[in-house]
Amino acid sequence: MSLTQNDPVPAELLDTVRTKHSAMWASGDYPTIATTVIPTLGATLVEALGVGPGDRVLDVGAGTGNAAIPAALAGADVVASDIAPEVLDAGRRLAEERGATLRWEVADAHALPYDDGAFDVTMSCVGVMFAPFHRLAADELVRVTRSGGRIGNVAWTPSGFIGEMFATMRPYAPPPPPGAQPPPLWGDEAHVRELLGDRHLRDDGTMGWEYLLVTATRA
Repeated sequence: MSLTQNDPVPAELLDTVRTKHSAMWASGDYPTIATTVIPTLGATLVEALGVGPGDRVLDVGAGTGNAAIPAALAGADVVASDIAPEVLDAGRRLAEERGATLRWEVADAHALPYDDGAFDVTMSCVGVMFAPFHRLAADELVRVTRSGGRIGNVAWTPSGFIGEMFATMRPYAPPPPPGAQPPPLWGDEAHVRELLGDRHLRDDGTMGWEYLLVTATRA
């Protein structure tokens, strides 16, 4: 099977990817990784998006709530979504420790179970970049965001340390599914503009520890 990023992704392929990714993210100690590698990026994204009281916020690929918990503490009505239930369970415990109230829901970034325009803010902090089918995931981010709402994403850049690590590991990893694109492309400005540019992308530039933070206003 051969697919381009603009081809429809067969349902059976999405099901296979969903099952594999859910198991993969549940197999390691993600909470420790998140605490060690991305401790402040979520709060940085929330601040860049201007999240505040009353905002309806969806965090896609939320993990243990690196961005979702700061958004909830800022007064927003937050849904933290992720493909791995075990990771969400860890996030719930962390939110309770920090006094944050939010919802935790299992969801695939390729097929978000939410209505069109359901959220004022849709964001992802080193999360949606791991959804293999970038165009499909980007379209879902836009679909669930209301007109005039904000979309924000943080991703590792291809040339940064994490991006270089992915490139080094790629020859030794199992082959990706047909039509999949590498995660660090979400950290490439030109690629993100191709995915979201027609939605009035406003680039906030490469910041901090070799990552790209972008925000966009939904047309």
